[in-house]
Amino acid sequence: MGALVARSELMDWEPGSHATTFGGNAIACVAGLEVIKAIREEHMMENATRQGNYMLKRFREMQQNYDLVGDVRGKGLMLGVEIVKDRKTKAFGREEAYEIMMKSWRRGIAIILCGQSTLRIAPPLVITRDQVDFALEIIEGAIREVSNK
Repeated sequence: MGALVARSELMDWEPGSHATTFGGNAIACVAGLEVIKAIREEHMMENATRQGNYMLKRFREMQQNYDLVGDVRGKGLMLGVEIVKDRKTKAFGREEAYEIMMKSWRRGIAIILCGQSTLRIAPPLVITRDQVDFALEIIEGAIREVSNK
């Protein structure tokens, strides 16, 4: 489900020139509405804020303990942890970031890389504190191992 929204001068095109094969599918619209309803009723946005703030705090603690951890940023449950070779020069730690990602993956936590050397952390909206702690222990373990090389 999606929408295209822009200023009118940008939307000046022939009717029908922006269409989709499955646009307006009633089943997709009902499913989308039910997802929005579940997000509200199950307080998923509040959980995302709570767990995300906790994760940012924990990653910032890691930043103090490991020179490999550069910038830590994000909002809600979309977080980025930059891995650097040198904090002063901000030289990208591509190989180190890849190694942290793979060590985490092998231990059951799926994170991906974005940009030059940033770990992208994007858990589901329903993640619990126990699951967050479990994941952070694995990621921190991988960071520790790579830092000690």
